[in-house]
Amino acid sequence: MSNHSGSYMLNNVLRTAKDIGIFEVIGKDKAREFALELTKIGNHYDCNDGEILMDIGEELNICYCCLGESDVFEEGLCKSCRED
Repeated sequence: MSNHSGSYMLNNVLRTAKDIGIFEVIGKDKAREFALELTKIGNHYDCNDGEILMDIGEELNICYCCLGESDVFEEGLCKSCRED
C-alpha cells in the first residue's frame, strides 16, 4: 500500500519550489537533483514516485518509472519504460 498523502505532499513541495522561482535560481540540473532526492525521501515513507513527479517530472526530464533522464516522454514515461 502506498502513502498517497505523503506522495502528494512531496509533489506540492516540488510545485511550490517551481512556482516561487527556486528552480530558475538553482538551474535545471540542481532542480532535477532536488526532485530525485525527494523521491529517495519518499521511498523511505512508502511514497509513489509517479505521484511525487506528477505534472513536474517531465519538466525536469525525469521518468517517473526508472527515474532516468530523458527528453522524450509519453504520459511521464521515457521510451525505454514505455516499451517494457
